Amino acid sequence: MRRRGHPSDFPIAKLTTNMKVNSLKVLSAVVTGLFVLGTTMYAQRDAIDTRTSHAVMTGEAITKADAEKKYPAPNGHYPPANRNPHYPSGVVASPYPPYQQYDCSKVAHGGLVLDIRAKKVFVYP
Repeated sequence: MRRRGHPSDFPIAKLTTNMKVNSLKVLSAVVTGLFVLGTTMYAQRDAIDTRTSHAVMTGEAITKADAEKKYPAPNGHYPPANRNPHYPSGVVASPYPPYQQYDCSKVAHGGLVLDIRAKKVFVYP
């Protein structure tokens, strides 16, 4: 009478076991690589942002009459500046590229400010 061997004694069983181990190694290497790449990109996201690469400039108020004469509003009204909770109080980003930051702490809320880089006017919220 012939004796049967253990299932792991057969070549096909060894092959599938090796394939499972190898695919697990490859999968773990890919996941680790994506994790490292993702955390590096996340850490550098602020360094890539052009809004943080410019120094904060002092915002100069402009009267409504001067703004309408020299810098007419494109749609009949001027766009508001962008606030960021991470900026200090009074610092806003211009709505126009290159999104220069302005310290408008001496400008009244609702006042008009001239973006000297874009040569356009925006509203200090």
